[in-house]
Amino acid sequence: MEPQRLQLLPNEDEKRWVAEITGEDKVFRLKRDFQPEEGDGIWEIYDGWYQIHGQAPGVTPFQKEYVHVKNGRMLRHLSFGYMVQQLEEIKAAEPARMERLKRQIFRVLDDIKVAAPYEPVEEAIERQKEDCEMIEESGPLLAALTTLKKQKDTIIKEYQKTFANWNEW
Repeated sequence: MEPQRLQLLPNEDEKRWVAEITGEDKVFRLKRDFQPEEGDGIWEIYDGWYQIHGQAPGVTPFQKEYVHVKNGRMLRHLSFGYMVQQLEEIKAAEPARMERLKRQIFRVLDDIKVAAPYEPVEEAIERQKEDCEMIEESGPLLAALTTLKKQKDTIIKEYQKTFANWNEW
């Protein structure tokens, strides 16, 4: 399923974020995985459970609000207690979440490969995809996705600079 795009402006506290609820936390009861921005103030939202903070144009502000997205539709204003009751369903979604994160990572890697179409880059990207397939927890996948999104342009520029004269080698 394709993601929804959520644009957020900062709330009164000047903050905005989207965190996916991914399981149990010993301290806070609900584990939050903060999602990387797609662009300035834009997040991809997939089916799942989230806590959102910020202001979306034309929508009442999200104040650290729990929401559930299913089939692309968002149910808002969920209570903490309700979210805790959903923990088994949230945890059961982990395999699907991991596959989604891998697809997101592969999409960024493919963008890099297209922008820097050199044999060593293609080989490195394929090795990274193979390594990604071996990961068995969503935490490292989310960390990789966040890093790739933040550094994508820099990675492309470095590859282009390094291999600018590739055909001459």
